[in-house]
Order: sequence, then C-alpha cells, then structure tokens
Amino acid sequence: MKYLIYTFSLLMVAGAYAQNKPVDKVEETKVKTIKTVEDGKVVENKVKVTTKKEQEVMTDPNYKGTIDAPRVFPKVKVTKTVSVDNDNDPFYESKDKIIYYTKDKNTFKFKAEDKGFMMADENDVMLGSAILSLNKQYYILDINNYSGIGYFNSEGNFVVEYYNSDTKTLVNEEFKNSAKF
Repeated sequence: MKYLIYTFSLLMVAGAYAQNKPVDKVEETKVKTIKTVEDGKVVENKVKVTTKKEQEVMTDPNYKGTIDAPRVFPKVKVTKTVSVDNDNDPFYESKDKIIYYTKDKNTFKFKAEDKGFMMADENDVMLGSAILSLNKQYYILDINNYSGIGYFNSEGNFVVEYYNSDTKTLVNEEFKNSAKF
C-alpha cells in the first residue's frame, strides 16, 4: 500500500509539471579579462556578458488537434546581462541588463536602471529615458523632442503614447520584443 501511495504521488507531481508551456532557451556566457596599468600597477578586470534568448514552442493553430502540426516561430526575447568585476574577489560589482526591441525594422536597446530604463538605438545613441510611475503600471517618457507615457502590453511589446503638437493628434507607437536565434 505504501508503494502505491508513493507511485500515485509521483504521477500527480509529474502530471502537474508537464502542463507548463514549453519554451526554447539558449544562454551563452562569455568572460573576458582585461589588464590595465593604473598608478604603475597592473589591474585585472573581468567582464562577463550573458545573452539569454527565449522563444515559446508553438504549432500552427490551423492544425489544432492533429498529430503532425507544423511548428510556427513566435517572437524571441533577447536579454543581455553585462557584469563587471573591478577587483580580485569572486563577485561582480556592477551589472547591466539590456533587452532588445524592434520598430520599423530598426533595433533598439532598453537598458535597465534603478527607476526605469534608458532607450538607445543599435549604434548606442541615447534616445531618451523611461521612469516608472508611482502606480507601477506606466512609464513616464522623455524621448528626444517629446514626452509621453509607455507601458508593456500582453504580448510583451512596449507601447509609447504621446501628443504630437504639429499634427494635433495622439501618436501610438509600438516597440516589438523580437529578435532571431
């Protein structure tokens, strides 16, 4: 009887675990050691760059219920974490997190900060900043020549809304969370 209870418990846990959505994950870590001379002493700094790519595993919804449905490839979320070690201990002192988005076939970098994030283009030209509002739902934006609000929608895309005084219209732009493996 004891073995029957153990077996039943194991099957319950395995069945509950199997219900999660499958995700393809690729993580790559590169560590580079840089030696510089400061005040006549050789100082060794380490830079660790971890790139994580995640993509949900999906099949074509038109073939729902069939065995051999073709796979579709949704958007890939790319997150890059840069860590710097300035001394000889095993811990990294600073850490930067960067997530990549696309808009109109251009790539943009969103670099995490204490109260929000900075936005830059693919050439590291700073476009502006986004600060998390007090209600924790929206970001207050200061981008180039305009200000507005931004938020992350259900697909994980960043939506920007601002008033264009030249055309006297509300502009809605979307930065898509996408990249390719």
